[in-house]
Amino acid sequence: MQAKAWLWAVALALGAVGCGDDGGPAMPEVAPQLASPADDPTPEAPAEPPPPPVERVAIPELSAFTPAVVEHLRAIREASDRRQDDVFMKVGDSGTVSRGFLECFSDPDEVELAGREGLEPTLAHFRNRHAGGRDSFRRRSRAAAEGWSARHVLDGRPPPLLAEVRAIRPRFAFVMNGGNDVEGADDYLYGQRMLRIVELLEEAGVIPILSSISPRRGDPASEEWVRRYNQVAWAIARARDLPFLDYHQVLAELPRMGLAGDGVHPNIHAVDGRGRACVFDEAGLQHGHNARNLLALRALDALRRTVIEGEAAPDPIPTALEGDGTADAPWIVPSLPFADFRDTTTDGGSAIDAYACGPQPEAGRELVYRLVVDAPVELRLMAIGRQDADLDVHLLRGTPSGDACVARDDRVVTATLEPGVWYVAIDTFSGGEAPAAGEVLVLFAPRIEASHAVD
Repeated sequence: MQAKAWLWAVALALGAVGCGDDGGPAMPEVAPQLASPADDPTPEAPAEPPPPPVERVAIPELSAFTPAVVEHLRAIREASDRRQDDVFMKVGDSGTVSRGFLECFSDPDEVELAGREGLEPTLAHFRNRHAGGRDSFRRRSRAAAEGWSARHVLDGRPPPLLAEVRAIRPRFAFVMNGGNDVEGADDYLYGQRMLRIVELLEEAGVIPILSSISPRRGDPASEEWVRRYNQVAWAIARARDLPFLDYHQVLAELPRMGLAGDGVHPNIHAVDGRGRACVFDEAGLQHGHNARNLLALRALDALRRTVIEGEAAPDPIPTALEGDGTADAPWIVPSLPFADFRDTTTDGGSAIDAYACGPQPEAGRELVYRLVVDAPVELRLMAIGRQDADLDVHLLRGTPSGDACVARDDRVVTATLEPGVWYVAIDTFSGGEAPAAGEVLVLFAPRIEASHAVD
């Protein structure tokens, strides 16, 4: 092509010399030459669009029954054929042993479903007297008592949790500890204990139904810890594909937060001077125990339909988590709050052994997450290790490398993330003979502003 263009140039020059005003022969016009594809500079490949910014997502009152959740719950059921599908147990403290919780379902005359007749088959299913000679609604559980924390549920040989399992052989367990645990102001230890409760129940073929605890009216300091504990309970349920009842959310919008005069325990709807905790009309559902009972019944109904009766999962398949947890391909956090359950003996990668924000050796495997933030957000970044696992939390700005570390802690990092790209590395401490790897619950929780109770 270049040789041809040169010949045309020579011809044009000769024509210019030979042509004068005498109107000599004109040379033909030369068509403009287009560069060949080989002559063009290589076009740059379009840059991949960055991941979308992390979204804030509200936790539903009753968690989704997705295909993954239903599959997991059915697997727990299949782990033991010694459990009774029409029996559940109760695990908790004074809010659980209260006669206002579930007992009224035992008597059909005490129940007003207010247009929710579709729940009747579930009530009939659990009214069988297979829980130690009583139905599950009226059973006085060995795993629940006033003043108990999660520690009490696990203490003893056998622990009360397993004593109740052996006594009534339940298929399901309502678990709501935390009301007394908050006095210790240690949501890390609470998370470890709750994980152990869940683990023991699942191993026994019992499906845990986790719940948040009620608000603390008039006590902002305690309420802040209540919200942290509830986020841990939600994270366990979310990461382990278990049902979760956000009882706190339901109560927070009720008059006086659905609480009695002490500002701690739920109140009960009264009709003609008598407590009626299973009345679900508009007036009844303005009270704490009534709201909790309906939420619990909805959970039992979903469990009976999907796990026992084999109905299809009613909720859609969620978007899969992108990435593989390595520094080269971090997991992309799609929404907040976020929960994950991993094992650093097998998951993630091993590319970062040290961090600029601390001298601790982190030669074990790390789990790397990426967050894209488009507005400032205050986050608590937690890593709750199981048993002897020692996992540390590192906040990295801009790049998944140890040099980018801006904050670290062996349990939780609290920081305000400005707009931009951030990474969180949950890395395995390696100060001993071998890295202290193991299972870990990961929780990224935004600070939740306290709601205002309706007077």
